[in-house]
Amino acid sequence: LLHHITSFLKAWEVVPTCVLARRWRHLWASAPCIDLRVRHSSFRDANPPEEFCDFVDSLFLHRDASASVDTLRLRSSDDYVGFDEKDTNAWIRTAISRKARVIHLVGHRKGIASLDRVPFVSCHLKILKLSYARLDDRILGQLSSSCKSLEEMDLKDCLVTGPGIVSTSLKTLIMLKCTFNWDFSITAPNLVLLRLITPSVRVPSFTNFGSLVTGTIILDDSLLCDDFGYISDEDNFDETTDDDNHNDDKRENYKIHDDCSLSDDDFGYISDDNFGYISDDNPGYIGDDGDFDKFGFGYGFPEGRYGHSHYKDNYDYGSDIDSDDNTYEYSEIANDAKYGYKGAKLSSQDGKYGGNSGRNYSKILGGHNMLESLSTATSLELLTDAGEVVLTRELKRCPTFSNLKTLSLGEWCMAADFDALILLLQHSPNIKRLFLQLKLNFGMRKALETGIKLERRSFTCKDLRMVKIKCSKDDGRVHTLAHMFSANGIPLQCIYVRRSGNAHLRGQKFMRELGKQELDECGDDWM
Repeated sequence: LLHHITSFLKAWEVVPTCVLARRWRHLWASAPCIDLRVRHSSFRDANPPEEFCDFVDSLFLHRDASASVDTLRLRSSDDYVGFDEKDTNAWIRTAISRKARVIHLVGHRKGIASLDRVPFVSCHLKILKLSYARLDDRILGQLSSSCKSLEEMDLKDCLVTGPGIVSTSLKTLIMLKCTFNWDFSITAPNLVLLRLITPSVRVPSFTNFGSLVTGTIILDDSLLCDDFGYISDEDNFDETTDDDNHNDDKRENYKIHDDCSLSDDDFGYISDDNFGYISDDNPGYIGDDGDFDKFGFGYGFPEGRYGHSHYKDNYDYGSDIDSDDNTYEYSEIANDAKYGYKGAKLSSQDGKYGGNSGRNYSKILGGHNMLESLSTATSLELLTDAGEVVLTRELKRCPTFSNLKTLSLGEWCMAADFDALILLLQHSPNIKRLFLQLKLNFGMRKALETGIKLERRSFTCKDLRMVKIKCSKDDGRVHTLAHMFSANGIPLQCIYVRRSGNAHLRGQKFMRELGKQELDECGDDWM
């Protein structure tokens, strides 16, 4: 218990506990967790030692030789306390020699950390978490051949320059905003959880994922090309974001809460054991999902960023600009007088829907056999925007997802009369829950036209009992979707909708606020 308590302290806070009582005198010397991360401008941690390198060297030297280092957390370098990558490499080597089970290295946006002096050769290493680090052919080869107990690998904003990794022990793999300069393949027959979030330059290829249960794929085609250099996102990734993650053993901490992620939690999902909101006692309400309004709807506008103008907006946008507070059964909005239940479709000529903004994506590399490798999963999130290339290409050889129970899809599968959506449903015979996130673009105005063609477009999902759609209030496609599901045997009572504010009105308001902000910044000079 005392060792568990000390795991929440920095190393220089653990050592002084030796003066608390006799039973504490030597406790620090066998503490399983060594946390060397300095949190700058923080009142929560004690100040680190002035001679930081000497302290860490002495700490390892005087530790109980029989006590293994279970967890090591550190930064790649820190000019403030005076250590560099050479010191970091030495400390990681020491931890690995002391049978470290968890290595967590936090790098810096200003430069990619090099691990050239670290031999990843260990039969004890189980969890490896790296951010802003380089993984070359040597490191990947050692992780493949010499880390036979490695079960979890979490890479964030890393630069991967090797050809791939092969691991029979790996069970969890998270790759968040990593750059792949070469064709990269992953072979992991026992992988259970995969999260691939916005890779750059190339999309990794997967082979032998026969044990996969959960997969999340989020792609951005604008990042996928040969001439795309390594760019770290300073707005989204602060170099102290990993400081508070102490629970390395819990996979829940790896869940990606991305703006375009659409998971059960986002809809206030209740498990099968407590599926009360479909009962007769509570027919239409799914719960108060306050976090819905924090999700993006195709703009990427930072909320509140342009809200400091002293010009008053006198336009009356009405209530349509606000998001709904609750999630409703579709039948509650089906007869909406503004849109009607007309089985509408979105014109492919209106706003260039489903296009790629004129960019040539013919050279997008990687991602081959992606859907085939994900075919054993029971839960899939395929969340990309309209015009996405890799997933659309892979649909040409779409496998059957026999085990799939939960499917979350983004805007990419809503174009061309929902061809991609229907194809995936035709190949998912046992699906139970479907989540759809629609994003209405600026250029879209005429959302209501004719109904979609249902000939040869039917699907059979006898177990599908929940369809949840997230869209803006002026997105008439929700009625098209409801009509399509109803025509294929899904009762309207099983279709739920959560609506954000009117996309057109929100766009108008944003542009006005942006103009006012520019007037504020220019002052009288604009005249």
